[in-house]
Amino acid sequence: MNELFEIFPFGAGVLLGLIWSRVGGPRRRLVAWALSCIGLGAFATFASGEWRKSVLYFLFDIGLVTLVSVTVALGVAYWRRLSRGA
Repeated sequence: MNELFEIFPFGAGVLLGLIWSRVGGPRRRLVAWALSCIGLGAFATFASGEWRKSVLYFLFDIGLVTLVSVTVALGVAYWRRLSRGA
């Protein structure tokens, strides 16, 4: 079951990146995205039990969710721009 929690930050980041552009205005979008990254990353650390080993796992999982969601959101924006031009 622990393997599931290791993949969770990636999956959460992908889903967050895909729905990022659908949330309210720019400021609301940024606040919602930041809170979601923190919440999902913290959940991944709690669920896997890594917080018992070191508190630094919070930073790692939050950073992982953030990095993946930004990468996916940029990829979606690039793909939309390409599909409009065609």
